[in-house]
Amino acid sequence: MKDEYEFLDVTEIEFDKENPRIKKALEKYGGDNITAERIHFALRSACDDSNSTSSFSRLKDSIHANGGITQPIVVVIQGGKKICIDGNTRLAIYQDFLEQGTTDKWAKIRALVMHDAQQRDIETIRVSAHLVGPRPWPAYEKARYLHYLYHTEFMGFEEMIALCGGNRQDIERQISAYKDMNEYYRDVVDDTAFHIDRFSGFVELQKPQVQQAIFKAGFTLDNFGKWIKDGNIRRLADVRQIPKVLQDQEATNIFVSGGVGSIESAINRIDRKAEAELDPARKKLNLEDAPIDMLAKTLAGKIENMPFSYLKALQQGKSDTDIEAVRIFEDLVDRLGELLESVRK
Repeated sequence: MKDEYEFLDVTEIEFDKENPRIKKALEKYGGDNITAERIHFALRSACDDSNSTSSFSRLKDSIHANGGITQPIVVVIQGGKKICIDGNTRLAIYQDFLEQGTTDKWAKIRALVMHDAQQRDIETIRVSAHLVGPRPWPAYEKARYLHYLYHTEFMGFEEMIALCGGNRQDIERQISAYKDMNEYYRDVVDDTAFHIDRFSGFVELQKPQVQQAIFKAGFTLDNFGKWIKDGNIRRLADVRQIPKVLQDQEATNIFVSGGVGSIESAINRIDRKAEAELDPARKKLNLEDAPIDMLAKTLAGKIENMPFSYLKALQQGKSDTDIEAVRIFEDLVDRLGELLESVRK
């Protein structure tokens, strides 16, 4: 493969329609008529976040102030076409400046041009730029891309691991979660009601004990999609509580028919019932004598209701006490991680 740096006419470069960051926006707004204008819109939609230093407007201001880009875009030559596979946003900004007619200096852009690039070379660049790049990328979009590599490019797991990192179990879980999210949630809501930030709930769904509990209780994954859509599961981490809830008929009724956040009410009901049935002697246990699961549940409740002032104190770490507390929490996370890893083997 031959590659070289060149200054290319920005009007001759085509956008990458398979760009993972804008794929969803193109499908949503582009339809079959994917024009340069729609790609511009998709790029803005993908990165215009007021809380992100990589937002379209901030990047545009930076490029204008610097008089150009510092990092060349990457272009591949395919069928006589010049396609930008990394740097679509930078290319769009140059095209915007050129269209505004401020100066001709935006007519050409520095690019690393790749001749005779194989599909593997292209995917490697996409992964480097998007999947493991410096800019945050929604988990749903990452999973979409892994799904694409596996089902469209027929890439094996070992090759995907070498390309994207991670391990086979995580990749399989993300691919399955993407499939389930689209089948049981995206396909039953309109575009305005589809939220990719619900993705982690479908990752939790991949745990065998969760699906087994759903099926054993007489429900289906269609029901799960509805629980996500209707907000019965508001905190997505609560998906892992489904087995506990569906084992209790009263809690199940509260969860299924309770509306937004109903799984929280169901969990509270189970906890109150367990507390009422608890052996009085167990209630009076000292912390050192208390079972680990009881301590964990108590700590989870404390974290849930932690005062904002305490959180700020931990973040600022001005006192030795706060610094020590953070160290203790970090140590706890490590120990719990080791415990869970040994339990799940």
